[in-house]
Amino acid sequence: MILFLTYHKVVREDEVRPEFYTIRAEHLERQLELLARSGFEPLLPQELLQYREQSERSYVLSFDDGTQDHYDVVMPVLARYKQRAIFFVPTSKLDRAGYLRTETVRKMSQEGHVIGSHSHEHRRLDVMVEEDIRVQLQLSQNILGQITGERPAIFAPPGGYITRRVRAMAVEAGIRVIRTMKWGYNPAPDLDSLDCIPVNRHLTEMEFRRILEFRNIALMYRGKQIAKKLMPSKLYEKVRGFLFGLVGRG
Repeated sequence: MILFLTYHKVVREDEVRPEFYTIRAEHLERQLELLARSGFEPLLPQELLQYREQSERSYVLSFDDGTQDHYDVVMPVLARYKQRAIFFVPTSKLDRAGYLRTETVRKMSQEGHVIGSHSHEHRRLDVMVEEDIRVQLQLSQNILGQITGERPAIFAPPGGYITRRVRAMAVEAGIRVIRTMKWGYNPAPDLDSLDCIPVNRHLTEMEFRRILEFRNIALMYRGKQIAKKLMPSKLYEKVRGFLFGLVGRG
């Protein structure tokens, strides 16, 4: 069993957090404390590549999009709790304002974290022609390989958009583990199609405890996925925030 937790931006208490997936550092710390007491064991990101099905419950931490807060805010928290994580970095954004710097990514890798592929330009791959998909994957792997000394074998498609074609091309490029954005647990992990639990700013401590207790929130997630398909994007974002706000107050 693998619980794959997915984070995005993590900000300090005095910073603005308008985005749906942005949380505060204090909430990340509290969730790490709850994980330590939960009976789940941390699974080192490197161990995913040699994973064998086992009965015990394990968890993996991941952070998407390569924003600067991952080094400034997240890394000190992980160090205090002796945790390792996967950082999915879109390589075209390296060295831009608000994003990780090349040397920073190298340091993160040297400190035992895994730098995963998040494509090159962070664009939807499922709507691209095959040649463009290859370019996005190859640029990402080449650049990260030059930075860390090892081409990434773990991949998260931008936005979670993945098809059989994208999956096959990723595997062809040397990817061995794929984390999707399909919400759920991994009781019998399929390493090229791992589900995850995305953490958002509406997720309360009570709801996080329910996740760790397997009080399944999959029905809510399926409703979210249906709404995403049926609604225009702006309306979906409003509905998503409203629904999760209700859950957070429940």
